[in-house]
Amino acid sequence: MFLTPRAWSGPAGRRPKFPPCALFALVLLLLLPGPLPAAAESPTKAVDFDAAMTSLRFKPDTVDANADASGKGNGLLDADELAVVAAVLNGQAAGGPDRTRVEAAWRQAQASATADLAKLSRAYPKAYTLAAGYALLGPGAFDAFSRMTAGFGAPLTSDYSLAVALGPYFSAEGDADGDGASNRQEHAAFIGEGRAAYVRAALDPAVRPDPRVAAAPPAAPPSARKVVGVVLYPGFELLDVFGPVEMWANVPEMEVVMIAETAGPVRSAQGVEVVATHGFSNAPKIDILMTPGGAGTYAALENARLLDFLRAQDRTVELMTSVCTGSALLAKAGLLRGRRATSNKAFFQLAVDQDPGVTWMRRARWVEDGKYVTSSGVSAGTDMSLGVVARLYGLDRARQLARSLEYQWNEDPSNDPFALPEAGAPK
Repeated sequence: MFLTPRAWSGPAGRRPKFPPCALFALVLLLLLPGPLPAAAESPTKAVDFDAAMTSLRFKPDTVDANADASGKGNGLLDADELAVVAAVLNGQAAGGPDRTRVEAAWRQAQASATADLAKLSRAYPKAYTLAAGYALLGPGAFDAFSRMTAGFGAPLTSDYSLAVALGPYFSAEGDADGDGASNRQEHAAFIGEGRAAYVRAALDPAVRPDPRVAAAPPAAPPSARKVVGVVLYPGFELLDVFGPVEMWANVPEMEVVMIAETAGPVRSAQGVEVVATHGFSNAPKIDILMTPGGAGTYAALENARLLDFLRAQDRTVELMTSVCTGSALLAKAGLLRGRRATSNKAFFQLAVDQDPGVTWMRRARWVEDGKYVTSSGVSAGTDMSLGVVARLYGLDRARQLARSLEYQWNEDPSNDPFALPEAGAPK
């Protein structure tokens, strides 16, 4: 449930990462107005982490952003892990760590988080509750959350030492009830019977998993994150790539990966090299593909391997997007025939020449036609990327993201201030 700005586990080109979770839509709104949080509640008051997650627009039934050492989810839903903490604090545990010690750690973590996240809590009064809860899940969870909040100007710099020290009890690899079976093993054995069954097993030493289950390797972590693949080729335009990446890499549910014909550095039109972590032959499963434009488009139009890659991805991706003359590459690959699309107005004819069977929109900031989303020149890609966020996660979410990054979003895809004067109305 931590956004570690991917690259901070995301598809990115490496800024700090944010593991996926609906969690960090919340942090994107550091500056929103709102009431300051009330004083931290007493640990004698029922602790409800599900309600706190929901108030921050996280989904307790899907979020696994509690990073492990590799920066990815640890395979247990964050709500399940936090439920064990809540059971101890709420006096519902048959065993487990000493409640007095847990309450002392909770008080310290709440007070520290309330101070550190004061600005964030103006918009999200329950932010400090989750920060304190994640601290109790151990140093891995706390460090991931701290990296995320630091990326938004709210580092966790106060004292959380008592909470973090409880990791041997509450982390996935910890043993809350001291029965010799890790919380991960108890989870694998009992979560099928429901969360309550898992929490009881995790905190009652008399309830132990079948040794055969305990010996089984941990299940692969579930992933609700959409993988966004960005195609790089020599001479690509930097802003075509990093305008959208700046937006998408700050969405917890998205993971950005850079892909080129072969993995390694790719030189942009501006001379800056960007590292592609994957080649065409070993690209991961892509949900959203983005093809940029740039001076290198002319040579890329003759690259059969690139065009074949686009065609292959088109069969499986959820969204096929482009910026600038990247739409010329999609057209050359035969993906836009019979569709509406747009391109950089200064090089509009280049796109038209690749496939006159496309309905080329001469006045459009970006165009959506089914799963195909094409945008105009360079900076239009940033507007388009926010349009994709709005399409997938709602208009409010896109606006919040733009605000958090101090970007003035052109929300109207038909508002094209750079259309050529002679272009007239849409074709």
